[in-house]
Amino acid sequence: MRTYAGSTSVPRMASRVRRCQRSRHDRARDEHGAVLVLALLYLVAMSLILTALANWTINDLNNSSHFASARSLQFAANSAAELAIQNIRYNPLLSSGQTLNAGPPTSCWGSGPTSSLTGASSVDGVSVDVWCSTSWTPSSANTRVVTISTCLSGVSAIACALAPTLQTVVAFDDYPPGVSTPNNGVCAVYCGTGLTVQSWLWTPQVPMAPIVSPTTGSVAGGTAITITGTGFVSGASVNFVLESGGAPDPSNVVLAATNVVVEGPTTLTALTPSVSAAATYLVTVTTPAGTSAYGPFFTFS
Repeated sequence: MRTYAGSTSVPRMASRVRRCQRSRHDRARDEHGAVLVLALLYLVAMSLILTALANWTINDLNNSSHFASARSLQFAANSAAELAIQNIRYNPLLSSGQTLNAGPPTSCWGSGPTSSLTGASSVDGVSVDVWCSTSWTPSSANTRVVTISTCLSGVSAIACALAPTLQTVVAFDDYPPGVSTPNNGVCAVYCGTGLTVQSWLWTPQVPMAPIVSPTTGSVAGGTAITITGTGFVSGASVNFVLESGGAPDPSNVVLAATNVVVEGPTTLTALTPSVSAAATYLVTVTTPAGTSAYGPFFTFS
């Protein structure tokens, strides 16, 4: 029997064929697995993208709502402050119980105690209240300096003065040069001829000055005092307001301290003014953000 060359390699060839077939099968299975992995990754990526888009849409809607609310509040507070400025410009409201050295502040128009834009008078659906306090020095260039505090309706005058939504400080000149000679009476003809907006601040940090040390000094003035509180900034001023029964006296005696030095946001020093007679005064600190509540007391003797 003849034996052909290579006949012994047939089993090996069959084995190779089987290995190739298994290899193709394995590759197909691997490719199928890879496709499944890629599909899973695609689904995960798409879910993350869709979640991010949903969150972005929700945030955008929330931001739009918040923006609209903030815009409405700003519009209402601006309108109330502007109305207060124009009302008190021509009607000083300096009689007893009105805006003169008012602490807490009182109404800027009407019979008080609050001036409001509410109900049918609300602005863009937002109800706000506004209060005024006036520092009056009739013979000076800034005859009246009025601090206007605006808040959402329902906030008390004290709370609003300490943390207003909008704090506006306006100086009026009731006796401008060449128009009328300055005098010590309330303006009757030229009220508010001059108007200067000294500050217009949203949510300012109004100074607080609860502590003065020492609490007594000579009527001659010059006593060194330290005032402790919050919200003090460079350029702050200190005033002594004659008191009666724990409130500013109707005689409107307001004296400025000298040598005011702001040592930091919580401490300042000053020298007391001289006074004409022994009496007790209320101490206040004023910055562009407003004036501190009346008190503490300082007694001249």
